[in-house]
Amino acid sequence: MTLFPLMACCEQLAIDPKTLRRWLQQATMSLQVHPIDGRRKCLSHEQVQQLAALHSRVLKPDETRPITSLGAQHPLRAPEEPPHPQTIGSTERVKTTSAVLLKDEHLGQKLSQLEALVVAQQQQLVLLTRELLHERTTRMERPSSPLDAPVQPMTEPEILRTQHENLAISVPIPLDGGRPLHPAEQRARFLVLPPLIEYSAAGTYVVISSQEGEIHLIPDSPEWFEWFRTLSSFRFVGKCGRFGACRGYNRRPTRMWQAYRTIHQHDYKHYLGLSEHLTIAHLEQMAAKFQSYVDAL
Repeated sequence: MTLFPLMACCEQLAIDPKTLRRWLQQATMSLQVHPIDGRRKCLSHEQVQQLAALHSRVLKPDETRPITSLGAQHPLRAPEEPPHPQTIGSTERVKTTSAVLLKDEHLGQKLSQLEALVVAQQQQLVLLTRELLHERTTRMERPSSPLDAPVQPMTEPEILRTQHENLAISVPIPLDGGRPLHPAEQRARFLVLPPLIEYSAAGTYVVISSQEGEIHLIPDSPEWFEWFRTLSSFRFVGKCGRFGACRGYNRRPTRMWQAYRTIHQHDYKHYLGLSEHLTIAHLEQMAAKFQSYVDAL
């Protein structure tokens, strides 16, 4: 039986002794005893070949000679006949042909995808061209109007005057010209302000909107609370004080209302409640609370 020292096995397998011992444990191989020196351990030729096959290793030629059971030494492997040149050429041609076929298939897939994309873009271009021609035909058939004239850039005074005219137009003028306007209506006529709830001299509460004029609502009625659900802010002037209110925001308006007032350059805010909590008594109570800040200064 042919035996090889462990160091010779490591050199032929191109590994270190530690890796060799781990491979032996994984393969459950037992070491052979040196025929002359019992302290030395060896591997047989079959074991070395088995390790090389398990771990896909090519045995390297080694100048050291193996130890036989009779003490003679001979090379690890018999010289193999070199492969025939025709065999090498055919193997290389097969590998080259496979690589070329894979590459051609990949290129064919990419070419198909590009062709589909080109067809889709051509269809989209045809649709856009048809729409453009239709729009051009419509403009040619339509009679010319001043709106088709080129727009000239406006100067800053013209912009301010236009904004003022648009603001005045947005406020409707009462049709019943004989009725005298409420003071709050007169103030809100040329301003776009939040709706106002004001205690009048007649002892009633008047609701004024800068867009709609006076809104006839009965306090604490179902229509009263439903009207609050359509607002984002309002003002209140009551018997004991005044304040402004707006909805709370958490990325979008919520159902909660916040009351606020600025007194001597200091901002005060208080939680007002939900829309169904906005009774006249609750609004008057909040107005009195803000007025107490004014009286305390």
